[in-house]
Amino acid sequence: SSGINAESGEECDEVRNKFQPIAAENEAKYHPDDVARIKTDDLYVSRFLSHQKQDKAAAASMIDSVLIWRKENGVRDLDFSDMKDKESPVKSMFYRHKDKEGTNILWVQPKFMDATIREEFEQYLLWLIETRPDADKSSQITIALALDGVGLTEVDIEFIKFFINVFMYYSPDTMKRMIVHNMHWLLNGVWKVVSVLLSEGAKKRVVFLKNKDIREYIAEENVLSCCGGPDPNCYKPQ
Repeated sequence: SSGINAESGEECDEVRNKFQPIAAENEAKYHPDDVARIKTDDLYVSRFLSHQKQDKAAAASMIDSVLIWRKENGVRDLDFSDMKDKESPVKSMFYRHKDKEGTNILWVQPKFMDATIREEFEQYLLWLIETRPDADKSSQITIALALDGVGLTEVDIEFIKFFINVFMYYSPDTMKRMIVHNMHWLLNGVWKVVSVLLSEGAKKRVVFLKNKDIREYIAEENVLSCCGGPDPNCYKPQ
């Protein structure tokens, strides 16, 4: 889905033309580097198009809301690169391995969510998306939620809502799939609350898997132990 041809280059220019009058009014609300990327990066613009099912006006409107949101949240100024040597529960979100289709996996262990530092969780998530492998090529990611042993007390619903909203509205066509692994039936109510936020298209990208079914999407040797696999490199508090 990442191949770009001349025809889609023309389509991207049509989106830019529709974005132009909006940008004329709102340019002060955007980060200049984001504006430059919209002007020059067809692959990035095409992600907005695919996110909006090829509706060019909707894509232009989404570019506007995404750029405003990115500046308001200081996305380009986030820097957690020094976290490598620090201990923090935000590191329960991390990249490791690829799925069977060659897409990088963002593992998330909700067991370690901490509502008292929710803002740091939110910023760290944004930084992870911004610095994902091949981000400059508008790469997609597979998200694996490791819910084994996670009950109602651990789940920070507000953060989960933020998480979903980021992929629904502010990261164009970035989430290829979300694997929800071993969700306890007690969380069904939580899922009902959260799934309201998802479009029909996004709902189709969410798969609920039990135990070894995760191997349908991720090769066995690449499944982490928090999802019942052989790789022990899950997050563990120090």
